Amino acid sequence: MTTDQTLHNDYPAADFILSGDPNKAMQQMMQTIDTLRDIYVEENQALGQADTKRFLALQDRKITEARRYQVGARQLLERKSDLVHIDEALKQELAGRQEEFSGIMSENLKALDRFRRSIDRLNDRVMTTAREAVQAKNVPYGAGGNLHKNERPVSLGLSEEA
Repeated sequence: MTTDQTLHNDYPAADFILSGDPNKAMQQMMQTIDTLRDIYVEENQALGQADTKRFLALQDRKITEARRYQVGARQLLERKSDLVHIDEALKQELAGRQEEFSGIMSENLKALDRFRRSIDRLNDRVMTTAREAVQAKNVPYGAGGNLHKNERPVSLGLSEEA
């Protein structure tokens, strides 16, 4: 779960410089896309298995590779005029890899959304259980000693934003 702000930090990708040869530069970018794709595939598997340790362990690598991709893409945009000389087969291959990568990114976003919703449900269940436990222990008695249901709001003294 990288953010734009996170990507601007000084990660090791700052020294990533593409080759002066446009064809080789495109191959370097495709290699970066492949590495990032592999990380996202592994992240999708971790999310599917609810393996949060593995998911969190991937984040530093993902940020580094996303930064490399960002730096490389910026370099390609700056050298746009050189890119017209790239082999047509290489352009086709890059387009195919970007399309595949977009599909994996879409799967990743869906998996992250499912994961977020399950965490929200877990949080709601924990808070509901805590409220019920507090209400069960806080039994009010009436003036005549009769037991009344506690209908007033009860503060748990906890932040509900877990």
